Amino acid sequence: MSDTFFEKEENVRQYLEMTSEYDGTWFYEQFQKHIPTSGKILELGMGPGKDLDNIRQKYNVIGSDYSFVFAELYKRQHPEIKVMVLDAVTIKTKLHFDCIYSNKVMHHLTTSDFKQSLARQAEILNSKGLVLHTFWRGSGKDEFQGLLFQYYEQDELQQLFGEQFNIIHIASYQELKPDDSIIVVAQKST
Repeated sequence: MSDTFFEKEENVRQYLEMTSEYDGTWFYEQFQKHIPTSGKILELGMGPGKDLDNIRQKYNVIGSDYSFVFAELYKRQHPEIKVMVLDAVTIKTKLHFDCIYSNKVMHHLTTSDFKQSLARQAEILNSKGLVLHTFWRGSGKDEFQGLLFQYYEQDELQQLFGEQFNIIHIASYQELKPDDSIIVVAQKST
């Protein structure tokens, strides 16, 4: 991921404008289907915090983002919510969680960094911990203003998750056009 893209306030403003119509209802519905309400949860790459706002209604969730700008904007509006600045690859925290999730974040990592992130997620998940991640579906990669977009198909994701996780649910879904996205729910291998 470009280390500086979301550190620039103008890029954050552009992203906020671009995603202003997003309400997160579908993602929240999927989350409720697969994730129990008990336990401690971490969001990786919270951005403006729309998913965090939905999920914190019923869940004990901590938000995080690599971007200090996103984290600070959210903290100013919601000082009661714990928010951390975390790199989605190294996830430097001593805390442990029952669930880690992201919505269209892991595709900003190279495949190598994504593997490292999954290994780290498995380390900080409690026994039988869950992950829920969404991706853009496809092959290859694109770059937009230095920001990586790595696309995956279901079989690739099954392989990547299979090293540390047992997949519970994997499916294509529509975000902008039919079957343009993939959701993966997996449980830490014992």
